[in-house]
Amino acid sequence: MGEGKNVRQHQVKKNITDSFDNGVTSLPDPVAPFLVGGGIPEYLKPATRRNFLAVTSLTTAGVIIGSPRSEAAFFGLIDDKPVPGIPHAWVQAKGSDVLRYAKFIQKLNLRNITPRMVLAPHFKSRGIVKNSLPPKAYWAKMAPTLRVIDKMVTRIGAPLMEITSAYRNPRYNRAVRGKVHSYHMQNMACDIKFRGISPYHVAYVARQLRTQGHYKGGIGKYSGFVHLDTRGTNVDW
Repeated sequence: MGEGKNVRQHQVKKNITDSFDNGVTSLPDPVAPFLVGGGIPEYLKPATRRNFLAVTSLTTAGVIIGSPRSEAAFFGLIDDKPVPGIPHAWVQAKGSDVLRYAKFIQKLNLRNITPRMVLAPHFKSRGIVKNSLPPKAYWAKMAPTLRVIDKMVTRIGAPLMEITSAYRNPRYNRAVRGKVHSYHMQNMACDIKFRGISPYHVAYVARQLRTQGHYKGGIGKYSGFVHLDTRGTNVDW
């Protein structure tokens, strides 16, 4: 008798497991014969606490996995509040990390650079090759470079027109013919333009700040923009 009861209990647990795996939130019919006072399955009574914990965990997992936001949302790991200037289409294209990275930029408290300016280059493409957000482990590497650019904007006295390039994933870097060991791939470099200010003057201000000890890094002067990175050693081209 006891062996047969255990077999039935095992089948009930299996039915519950199969039901939650298939997104069903109601208990299967085979449970009914085992319901006792108060509608509690007999094998969930205190005498079998281990079974109770197992089924409770299964129930919770089924609810979480079946929800639109998945388990990350259940545990409050996703903060999907909008960030000013960040289009919803960007979030749809690359996921919730768009908002997370934007909020990371916000926390730097930059006076002259918005999260949108920083994130915009990550949505560029060259042919069929698309750029992407930097890996999370690289996010903090951008902070020193942005702080230098923020100081440059204040010193120049003109608004930053555009960050034309920031992080580049390896495929995109090859597509735009970036250097093999480009600091863009480490999320430490930006190419910048100022409205009405020549690249020559922008590079001059960047060198001033570097000479004054604000950072160590590379400065590249091009016809339409200036490259700036904070690699830790001084390089010019």
